[in-house]
Amino acid sequence: MSGTDASARRAVLARSPLFQAMQPAELEAVLAQATLKRLARGAVLLRRGAESPGAFVVIEGQIRIATTSEDGREVTLVVLGPGDVIGEMSLIDGEPVSADATALEACVLLAIERGRFLRQLRGSADLCLRLMAVLTRRLRRSNAALEDMMLLPLPVRLGRVLLRLASEYGTPVPGGTRIEVRLSQKDLGAIVGGSREKVNRQLRLWEDSGAIGRDGGRMTVLRPDVLEEIPAERG
Repeated sequence: MSGTDASARRAVLARSPLFQAMQPAELEAVLAQATLKRLARGAVLLRRGAESPGAFVVIEGQIRIATTSEDGREVTLVVLGPGDVIGEMSLIDGEPVSADATALEACVLLAIERGRFLRQLRGSADLCLRLMAVLTRRLRRSNAALEDMMLLPLPVRLGRVLLRLASEYGTPVPGGTRIEVRLSQKDLGAIVGGSREKVNRQLRLWEDSGAIGRDGGRMTVLRPDVLEEIPAERG
Protein backbone atom coordinates (compact mmCIF):
# COMPACT_ATOMS: atom_id res chain seq x y z
CA MET A 1 0.00 0.00 0.00
CA SER A 2 1.40 3.39 -0.98
CA GLY A 3 2.18 6.03 1.62
CA THR A 4 0.08 8.47 -0.40
CA ASP A 5 -3.00 6.34 0.28
CA ALA A 6 -5.22 7.88 2.97
CA SER A 7 -5.70 4.60 4.82
CA ALA A 8 -1.91 4.03 4.86
CA ARG A 9 -1.31 7.50 6.31
CA ARG A 10 -3.97 6.87 8.93
CA ALA A 11 -2.43 3.51 9.91
CA VAL A 12 1.09 4.94 10.27
CA LEU A 13 -0.14 7.91 12.28
CA ALA A 14 -2.17 5.64 14.57
CA ARG A 15 0.86 3.52 15.49
CA SER A 16 3.10 6.50 16.11
CA PRO A 17 3.79 6.76 19.89
CA LEU A 18 2.95 10.47 19.94
CA PHE A 19 -0.42 10.07 18.25
CA GLN A 20 -1.47 6.82 19.91
CA ALA A 21 -2.88 9.01 22.65
CA MET A 22 -5.47 10.41 20.22
CA GLN A 23 -9.02 9.24 19.67
CA PRO A 24 -10.06 8.33 16.08
CA ALA A 25 -11.82 11.65 15.54
CA GLU A 26 -8.75 13.53 16.77
CA LEU A 27 -6.53 11.60 14.38
CA GLU A 28 -8.87 12.44 11.51
CA ALA A 29 -8.58 16.12 12.42
CA VAL A 30 -4.77 15.90 12.24
CA LEU A 31 -4.93 14.10 8.87
CA ALA A 32 -7.35 16.68 7.49
CA GLN A 33 -4.88 19.53 8.00
CA ALA A 34 -1.64 17.63 7.28
CA THR A 35 0.15 17.66 3.91
CA LEU A 36 2.44 15.17 2.16
CA LYS A 37 6.11 15.96 1.69
CA ARG A 38 8.54 13.93 -0.45
CA LEU A 39 12.31 13.88 -0.05
CA ALA A 40 14.95 12.44 -2.35
CA ARG A 41 17.82 10.44 -0.87
CA GLY A 42 20.32 12.81 0.75
CA ALA A 43 17.89 15.74 0.91
CA VAL A 44 17.91 17.85 4.08
CA LEU A 45 14.59 18.10 5.89
CA LEU A 46 15.64 20.28 8.85
CA ARG A 47 18.75 22.17 9.92
CA ARG A 48 19.70 22.66 13.55
CA GLY A 49 18.91 26.19 14.73
CA ALA A 50 16.37 26.89 11.98
CA GLU A 51 12.82 27.92 12.74
CA SER A 52 10.60 24.85 12.91
CA PRO A 53 7.54 24.65 10.64
CA GLY A 54 6.00 21.96 12.85
CA ALA A 55 6.44 18.19 12.94
CA PHE A 56 6.83 15.42 10.38
CA VAL A 57 5.67 11.82 10.59
CA VAL A 58 7.67 9.32 8.53
CA ILE A 59 5.36 7.39 6.21
CA GLU A 60 8.00 5.73 4.02
CA GLY A 61 11.80 5.73 4.16
CA GLN A 62 14.37 6.55 6.84
CA ILE A 63 15.54 9.87 8.29
CA ARG A 64 18.91 10.35 9.97
CA ILE A 65 18.94 12.71 12.95
CA ALA A 66 22.41 14.14 13.59
CA THR A 67 24.25 17.01 15.21
CA THR A 68 27.75 18.47 14.92
CA SER A 69 30.27 18.29 17.76
CA GLU A 70 32.49 21.17 18.83
CA ASP A 71 35.38 19.81 16.76
CA GLY A 72 33.22 19.70 13.62
CA ARG A 73 32.38 15.97 13.59
CA GLU A 74 28.89 14.95 12.55
CA VAL A 75 27.32 12.72 15.21
CA THR A 76 24.36 10.46 14.43
CA LEU A 77 21.79 10.54 17.23
CA VAL A 78 19.20 8.15 15.82
CA VAL A 79 17.68 6.81 12.60
CA LEU A 80 13.91 7.18 12.30
CA GLY A 81 11.52 5.12 10.17
CA PRO A 82 7.79 4.73 9.46
CA GLY A 83 5.65 5.84 12.38
CA ASP A 84 8.39 7.95 13.97
CA VAL A 85 7.87 11.67 14.53
CA ILE A 86 10.44 14.38 13.78
CA GLY A 87 10.17 17.71 15.56
CA GLU A 88 7.55 16.89 18.17
CA MET A 89 9.23 19.15 20.76
CA SER A 90 9.22 22.12 18.41
CA LEU A 91 5.61 21.31 17.54
CA ILE A 92 4.72 22.03 21.15
CA ASP A 93 7.17 24.73 22.30
CA GLY A 94 7.99 26.50 19.03
CA GLU A 95 11.72 26.49 19.75
CA PRO A 96 14.29 26.21 16.91
CA VAL A 97 15.18 22.81 15.48
CA SER A 98 17.61 20.97 17.81
CA ALA A 99 19.31 18.66 15.25
CA ASP A 100 19.79 18.10 11.52
CA ALA A 101 17.40 15.71 9.74
CA THR A 102 18.48 14.15 6.44
CA ALA A 103 16.87 11.49 4.23
CA LEU A 104 18.88 8.25 4.10
CA GLU A 105 16.67 7.15 1.20
CA ALA A 106 13.65 8.42 -0.71
CA CYS A 107 11.04 9.38 1.90
CA VAL A 108 7.37 10.26 2.16
CA LEU A 109 6.45 12.38 5.20
CA LEU A 110 3.30 13.77 6.70
CA ALA A 111 3.83 17.44 7.56
CA ILE A 112 1.87 18.85 10.53
CA GLU A 113 1.82 22.63 10.79
CA ARG A 114 2.28 23.95 14.33
CA GLY A 115 -0.37 26.67 14.33
CA ARG A 116 -3.15 24.33 13.25
CA PHE A 117 -2.07 21.66 15.71
CA LEU A 118 -2.06 24.13 18.61
CA ARG A 119 -5.60 25.22 17.73
CA GLN A 120 -6.63 21.58 18.01
CA LEU A 121 -4.93 21.27 21.41
CA ARG A 122 -6.60 24.42 22.73
CA GLY A 123 -9.96 22.81 22.06
CA SER A 124 -9.33 19.79 24.32
CA ALA A 125 -7.75 19.85 27.77
CA ASP A 126 -8.08 16.04 27.89
CA LEU A 127 -6.02 15.67 24.71
CA CYS A 128 -3.34 17.96 26.17
CA LEU A 129 -3.07 15.75 29.27
CA ARG A 130 -2.79 12.59 27.17
CA LEU A 131 -0.02 14.08 25.04
CA MET A 132 1.81 15.27 28.16
CA ALA A 133 1.79 11.69 29.44
CA VAL A 134 3.25 10.41 26.15
CA LEU A 135 6.02 13.02 26.15
CA THR A 136 6.81 12.29 29.81
CA ARG A 137 7.24 8.58 29.04
CA ARG A 138 9.61 9.46 26.21
CA LEU A 139 11.62 11.65 28.57
CA ARG A 140 11.90 8.75 31.03
CA ARG A 141 13.17 6.48 28.24
CA SER A 142 15.71 9.12 27.22
CA ASN A 143 16.94 9.36 30.81
CA ALA A 144 17.28 5.57 30.96
CA ALA A 145 19.25 5.57 27.70
CA LEU A 146 21.54 8.26 29.10
CA GLU A 147 22.16 6.15 32.21
CA ASP A 148 23.06 3.21 29.96
CA MET A 149 25.52 5.39 28.08
CA MET A 150 27.22 6.45 31.30
CA LEU A 151 27.21 3.20 33.28
CA LEU A 152 27.19 0.18 30.96
CA PRO A 153 30.24 -1.16 29.09
CA LEU A 154 30.44 -0.52 25.34
CA PRO A 155 29.61 -4.12 24.24
CA VAL A 156 26.33 -3.92 26.15
CA ARG A 157 25.46 -0.50 24.72
CA LEU A 158 26.31 -1.62 21.20
CA GLY A 159 24.44 -4.92 21.56
CA ARG A 160 21.31 -3.12 22.74
CA VAL A 161 21.45 -0.70 19.80
CA LEU A 162 21.78 -3.55 17.30
CA LEU A 163 18.92 -5.47 18.90
CA ARG A 164 16.72 -2.35 18.84
CA LEU A 165 17.54 -1.72 15.19
CA ALA A 166 16.79 -5.36 14.37
CA SER A 167 13.45 -5.09 16.17
CA GLU A 168 12.41 -1.81 14.55
CA TYR A 169 13.99 -2.07 11.10
CA GLY A 170 14.73 -5.77 10.69
CA THR A 171 13.78 -8.23 7.96
CA PRO A 172 13.67 -11.98 8.74
CA VAL A 173 16.28 -13.94 6.77
CA PRO A 174 17.48 -17.55 7.09
CA GLY A 175 19.15 -17.85 10.46
CA GLY A 176 18.50 -14.36 11.75
CA THR A 177 17.25 -10.79 11.25
CA ARG A 178 18.87 -8.41 8.75
CA ILE A 179 19.00 -4.75 9.80
CA GLU A 180 17.83 -2.66 6.84
CA VAL A 181 19.38 0.56 8.17
CA ARG A 182 22.87 1.24 6.81
CA LEU A 183 25.01 2.73 9.58
CA SER A 184 28.76 3.13 9.43
CA GLN A 185 30.98 2.16 12.35
CA LYS A 186 31.45 5.88 12.91
CA ASP A 187 27.67 6.32 13.16
CA LEU A 188 27.36 3.41 15.60
CA GLY A 189 30.22 4.81 17.66
CA ALA A 190 28.45 8.14 17.90
CA ILE A 191 25.21 6.49 18.99
CA VAL A 192 26.80 4.34 21.72
CA GLY A 193 29.47 6.82 22.81
CA GLY A 194 32.50 4.84 21.66
CA SER A 195 35.28 5.25 19.13
CA ARG A 196 35.07 3.80 15.63
CA GLU A 197 38.01 1.54 16.44
CA LYS A 198 36.37 0.04 19.54
CA VAL A 199 33.08 -0.48 17.72
CA ASN A 200 34.87 -2.18 14.82
CA ARG A 201 36.79 -4.44 17.23
CA GLN A 202 33.58 -5.54 18.97
CA LEU A 203 31.76 -6.14 15.69
CA ARG A 204 34.65 -8.33 14.50
CA LEU A 205 34.50 -10.34 17.73
CA TRP A 206 30.77 -10.93 17.25
CA GLU A 207 31.25 -11.76 13.59
CA ASP A 208 33.99 -14.28 14.38
CA SER A 209 31.77 -15.92 17.02
CA GLY A 210 28.80 -16.16 14.64
CA ALA A 211 26.64 -13.67 16.56
CA ILE A 212 26.29 -11.31 13.59
CA GLY A 213 26.89 -11.35 9.86
CA ARG A 214 27.91 -8.44 7.63
CA ASP A 215 27.20 -8.22 3.93
CA GLY A 216 26.94 -5.25 1.57
CA GLY A 217 26.92 -2.65 4.34
CA ARG A 218 24.11 -4.32 6.26
CA MET A 219 24.33 -6.39 9.41
CA THR A 220 22.36 -9.50 10.31
CA VAL A 221 21.72 -10.49 13.91
CA LEU A 222 22.24 -14.26 14.05
CA ARG A 223 22.48 -14.86 17.81
CA PRO A 224 20.61 -12.20 19.80
CA ASP A 225 21.43 -14.04 23.03
CA VAL A 226 25.12 -13.18 22.55
CA LEU A 227 24.33 -9.49 22.03
CA GLU A 228 22.34 -9.51 25.26
CA GLU A 229 25.22 -10.84 27.34
CA ILE A 230 26.86 -8.59 29.92
CA PRO A 231 30.62 -9.23 29.93
CA ALA A 232 32.18 -10.29 33.23
CA GLU A 233 34.31 -7.77 35.05
CA ARG A 234 38.01 -8.21 34.49
CA GLY A 235 40.16 -8.46 37.55
